[in-house]
Amino acid sequence: MPDSAIVDVPIGLILVFAIGSVAVSRINEAVFGLMCYRGRQLEAELRRLFGDRPVDATSATPDTSRTARLLDGPLRGLRSGGHAGVVPDLGAAPVATSAWRRARRMRLPSYIPSAAFARGVLDMVEPPARVLLARMDHTTIPETARPALRDAHQSLTDTTAAALSDALVASPATTEENRRIAASIVGLAAAEPVGSLLDEVAKLPADSPLRLALTGIVTRAGHDRDRIIAELAEWYDDTMDRLSGWYKRRVQRFLLVYALLLTLALNLDAIALTNALWVNRSLRTAAVEAASAQLVSTTAATTPAAGAEDAANQAVNAVRDAAALRLPLGWSGLDSDRSDPRRIPADAGGWALKIFGWLLTALALSLGAPFWFDLLGRLVNMRSTGPKPTPAAAS
Repeated sequence: MPDSAIVDVPIGLILVFAIGSVAVSRINEAVFGLMCYRGRQLEAELRRLFGDRPVDATSATPDTSRTARLLDGPLRGLRSGGHAGVVPDLGAAPVATSAWRRARRMRLPSYIPSAAFARGVLDMVEPPARVLLARMDHTTIPETARPALRDAHQSLTDTTAAALSDALVASPATTEENRRIAASIVGLAAAEPVGSLLDEVAKLPADSPLRLALTGIVTRAGHDRDRIIAELAEWYDDTMDRLSGWYKRRVQRFLLVYALLLTLALNLDAIALTNALWVNRSLRTAAVEAASAQLVSTTAATTPAAGAEDAANQAVNAVRDAAALRLPLGWSGLDSDRSDPRRIPADAGGWALKIFGWLLTALALSLGAPFWFDLLGRLVNMRSTGPKPTPAAAS
């Protein structure tokens, strides 16, 4: 396509928006990482699902909630975060501190896989004897012991547990692992009565969303542990999808604030930038070349082989490229040229136009880098394809 300001000006403007959006996103990630925002919101959602009371970082009493038991027990491995050292117990009496400092010290996870959540909840809620019964390798159970196995599943008592153990011991085909598990089940069943899974679910608070969900799942699945885990994981995913929607709406407010601060700091006036690109051909050309180079580097950074460090380096290089464009960013004094977009407005009309340009830029930066890079790619590709060939005249 021949040189056209109508296409080149939007390319240059969108390039600035894309790079600014990257900066805004990185600021947001840095702030949220420092405050452990995702971990705190995830813990709050888990407490809501279990029906636990909200966490009190200033309390001196130990945390005996089911959420603490889950994160200290089955899901403890998710809290290491790649850091060395012992993970502190959530159930221990906390030191009075702020909520975000507590989250950092306790290494709260930012994400819990649905399958891990479902297995962890089931291991915690289900009686230990029944957990062992489910972990027994049923494929190697001899036929002579299968009636005793069915009886134990239907009603696990000290009598049915002993009958299962005797049937397994009597068969030479029984594996040593199943024999050890059966002996452990007998010991647990003899120590205290083993209730059904529904009985344990009923111990959750009456208004607990997890209790309502588990009651329906266990009623449908019966003793099929794999089905219970699958349905509970699906329910957890649906719940987290709703939390993700709320989280994105909340993050959008933060992004808008960061975008406005960055806009004011750099004087990113969309109207002034548009005027500068329109009247300066060399500036437009440099912007188009930088946009093409940035698209190549962004594509490389988003390939599976590129890591987070590579993406960060690409973002830094993009900012340097933007600085090399010599765009009219920043501020200048009242004694500068009136045509300089960096000049402080001298009248109410100039301030109104400047504020309007700032608002446009802040809204643009809050839309996110993926949106602008996608649009930038479309415009650059459209510019490089050239005009549609004129069809030959019919002979």
